[in-house]
Amino acid sequence: MALVRVLLTYDTGALASLNHPELPRWRERWSRVQEQKEQRKIDSRSPRRDSNHAEPVTAHGLSEQVVITAMRRGEQIQMFPISDDLEGVWDVAFSPDGRLLATAHDLRTVQLWDTVAQRRAGKALVGGHIGRVMTVRFSPNGRLLASGSVDGRIMLWDVSTRRPLCQPLVVSTGEAWTIAFSPDNHLLLGAGRTVRVRDITDPEQPEVVGKMGVNLSAALAVSPAGFLATGHTDGAAQVWNLKTLEKDEAPLRGHAAEVTAVAFSPDGRLLATASRAVQIWDMNTRAMFGEPLTDTYGLIQKVSFSPDGRLLTAVVRPDPRNPPVADDEDDADETFDAAYATHVWETSSWKAACEPLTGHTDTIWGAAFSSDSRLYATGSQDGQLRLWILPTPRT
Repeated sequence: MALVRVLLTYDTGALASLNHPELPRWRERWSRVQEQKEQRKIDSRSPRRDSNHAEPVTAHGLSEQVVITAMRRGEQIQMFPISDDLEGVWDVAFSPDGRLLATAHDLRTVQLWDTVAQRRAGKALVGGHIGRVMTVRFSPNGRLLASGSVDGRIMLWDVSTRRPLCQPLVVSTGEAWTIAFSPDNHLLLGAGRTVRVRDITDPEQPEVVGKMGVNLSAALAVSPAGFLATGHTDGAAQVWNLKTLEKDEAPLRGHAAEVTAVAFSPDGRLLATASRAVQIWDMNTRAMFGEPLTDTYGLIQKVSFSPDGRLLTAVVRPDPRNPPVADDEDDADETFDAAYATHVWETSSWKAACEPLTGHTDTIWGAAFSSDSRLYATGSQDGQLRLWILPTPRT
């Protein structure tokens, strides 16, 4: 655009002002060229199995009956990756109805997937981001999709048209690495070093209404009742009231190191916080609920309750600052494997619901449940996007 400004007033020897009437038209042209370039990159990497021509499936075939029978028994089923050429998957999110899955990528793009067909749902969403997209979230009503990137920008997309609704939004400072919506769809929370709160009652004209928190170290979690949980570098978790944008009681201190993940149970009665161990809190008393679930040499990247509240998952990644140390004792039942895995517990007993979910070969950055609690999606730095059918908890 600097070159355009020179050329627009070349005969005068001056530089065109930022208010020159021709500049908006040139900016629009540049944006279209960038979108086309990014789309060509994506199309060139798309495997044939992701095309819109799905292979026919024989109804009620033997293999289908086997899968259905296994599901009815409540068994875990591991599926092949939906895609393994995505150059890094940094976050995943299901739409409220579960039919769409959004993924964040290195290519400055967001991709939507058809969950049932397990293929891309149209072209990628490009434009607005100028760095790696790190986080994606659907609004509770499913109409909006927000994405945040290392450039500090947040894009707000219309899910039906796949177009941005407004100009890029910015976090206060740093990368836009975690975002969330309020339960009533009226607030968008975007975090860099602090959480910036915007009123998106009119999503085409978001308005900043507040700022909360410092030294964040975990993705945001919002309860159905409108409380926000944040994790911090000093080992504490803080709960905030989204109506007042004020702290709700004292911080919860249960970890010696930074809090790396937080999650509310669907009914909002429990809060899971994680660092090297998972700690459960009773939100009525603000007291620890039992003993920590486990301890690990690695860091817990993400914790999630299933929408029905019957499962809790924890994604673990190795911590380069604290590599595993050989131990003669067999303590496999008490510690996480330092490999790239997801652990699943039944919340009725806090016992393992199945063997750890393994298959990724690099750090798992994104994980999410579908609305029916049976599907679980994981995205990794290894470029793989995977779907898992999780077990049905025993009653």
